[in-house]
Amino acid sequence: MGRPRKNISVVCDWQPPDPLNLTKTNKKYSYRWIRKSEVDLRKQQGWEIVERSEVALEHDLRVSRGESTVAECNELILCKRPKAMNEAHKKYLETKNEKLLKALGSQFHQEGQRTGFSTYGSVSVETRKNQ
Repeated sequence: MGRPRKNISVVCDWQPPDPLNLTKTNKKYSYRWIRKSEVDLRKQQGWEIVERSEVALEHDLRVSRGESTVAECNELILCKRPKAMNEAHKKYLETKNEKLLKALGSQFHQEGQRTGFSTYGSVSVETRKNQ
């Protein structure tokens, strides 16, 4: 037949460093990279700009080149918000979405009755939970 095949395994240990990956963070806060153009809007939602020294990025040349003390990478600025506030905001958005879906289901049934079609069941949208 032919020569027996050898199992070849490819190992990729090295990957380029990710400047957006945070290693030193305060567990009381949620962190998020936000576009510079959206910072003012996010400040209204409780986000605060993070200094480089807070997350041990003061010597990383990929983050905050120059004299800036703010942790920024290209068009992104690192912001933080207390975890309790973050959870409350998520809960608010989930409740708002549930109400919207309920209204959408009601509208679906009303439109079906108006046009003479029978509608059954309910409207639901499957979402995946972020881990």
